[in-house]
Amino acid sequence: MFNKKTLTISMLASVVIFSAGCSTGNKTNNSGEPVEVVQPAENPQAIEEQVMSDFNNLMTNNQKIGEVIQFMDDNISKVSPENVSVMILALEDLQMNDLPTFEQKFTSGEELQVKLRELLKGNVDEIKIENIDDAEIKSLLEETKNNGYKIETAEGYYFPIIDYQFYKTFTPKATEEIQDYFDIMAVESNQVPAKDGALMVSWDEIVERALAQEAFLKQYPNSERLDEITELYKRYEMFTFFGLNNTPLFSYDTKKIDTEAKSVYMDTVSRGIESNYTEMLKNFLEFLAKNNDTLNNEVDAFRKDLTDFPS
Repeated sequence: MFNKKTLTISMLASVVIFSAGCSTGNKTNNSGEPVEVVQPAENPQAIEEQVMSDFNNLMTNNQKIGEVIQFMDDNISKVSPENVSVMILALEDLQMNDLPTFEQKFTSGEELQVKLRELLKGNVDEIKIENIDDAEIKSLLEETKNNGYKIETAEGYYFPIIDYQFYKTFTPKATEEIQDYFDIMAVESNQVPAKDGALMVSWDEIVERALAQEAFLKQYPNSERLDEITELYKRYEMFTFFGLNNTPLFSYDTKKIDTEAKSVYMDTVSRGIESNYTEMLKNFLEFLAKNNDTLNNEVDAFRKDLTDFPS
């Protein structure tokens, strides 16, 4: 037999518990008027510290590029530009370290390279992965893309490189230095400057890239990527004053300087840009004019001394 008093108390308790569980944060005062209850705000600093702690643990214990990328997608909006930069550079380090191992997937056998040559035909940027029928190739290209790499080719051989354009997803939230660094590197991976012993970009593009690299070195002398940009810039000095075997600065037959290159160099000097690079161009052109724009032993020695290029 039910006890009415007990039943009533139980029902009231249930109502109280249910009401507490469904509370919208408002209460009433003694007059019955609603009073807004202010919930404690989240602590952005604590959230950021937790995100970075989780990120460091992920980098230490996991080392899977795809999972690191997913973590950054999910959490990068919760941290400062400085910590966004830390994450991005850590991902780049991981990609650099993993690249030799990942490249082995492309060297597993000549049959794979044959398939890639037949499928891509040198047009590595135009292929649509979803249209590929070969399961092995499709899986490899999907893995390449998902890990922030892209396919490049040289001398009929296909291999992965870091796709720096991929970082544009993250760099807008990074520091200005890191944005500038990845802008430079994206230009490189979007169009490699040299391939098969030849320049793949114009003399004008060589100059513009060199100027951008030099500007970075001047603006960020303490950059964590100082060595990388310095090495890249020295490479462009070599392109500028020597060219390459299949795109030489001076004709093998006449020993005369490439007319287009000379025009670009003269135009660059006339722009009055204050930089060591443009000063090098100016001095080189002046010395070259004294030698009838012709490569001889003196000009060769001058350019080697100018660039610290080994004799």
